[in-house]
Amino acid sequence: MSRRTLSVVLALALVALAIPAAAYAVITTLSNPRDSTATESCPGTAATACTVVSRTTAMQVKVGDTATPFKVTAAGRIVGWEITLSSPTAAQIKYFDANEGGTSQAAITVIRQVKGLDYKLEYESPLIHLQPYFGQTADFPLASSLAVKPGDVIALTVPTWVPALELQAGRKAAWRASRNKTQCTSVGVETAQTVPGSVLQYYCIYRTALVDYSAIEISTP
Repeated sequence: MSRRTLSVVLALALVALAIPAAAYAVITTLSNPRDSTATESCPGTAATACTVVSRTTAMQVKVGDTATPFKVTAAGRIVGWEITLSSPTAAQIKYFDANEGGTSQAAITVIRQVKGLDYKLEYESPLIHLQPYFGQTADFPLASSLAVKPGDVIALTVPTWVPALELQAGRKAAWRASRNKTQCTSVGVETAQTVPGSVLQYYCIYRTALVDYSAIEISTP
């Protein structure tokens, strides 16, 4: 599939939801604020190794002065999502495929806070094989939209690995993974939240980095 523009995603979503123009649905993009200091993590440099999101569900919790950029504020439906991928080398791809559970895949996920750092999985989109989109920003409309309500959080589920990190972001930038406090350095251990209704702890926090994804919501009129 070639890169899809935002307008195409929204056109398909509006048709699928059959929302009349008079209903005045609000279209919202849940995404990270721009950080001009951040740089793509792959293929990396002599000083900084290619670094990826691996085997977890990732939730961006802060970028600069913006907290919880992926928290839903109005009821609606997630109709599509976007991810920006860097360009690992062929050798790096081979390494990650062999050591991180298989080929690069991800899905957009709706989670809901239960208490503290515990979150329940509400919905997850189908997984997308992402290697064909390395070095690009790719948009994926959802055939079946995902219902959301205020307080829900949009996360990125990665059962294998994805080169979707930007490093050297501002010191306030941070994302959390669905790992408990004993797993923060065990990035090769599968912790992705994939079972509907399951509750996992998002204890581990990774600073000065951005997970480069976004989601499109159409509010419920």
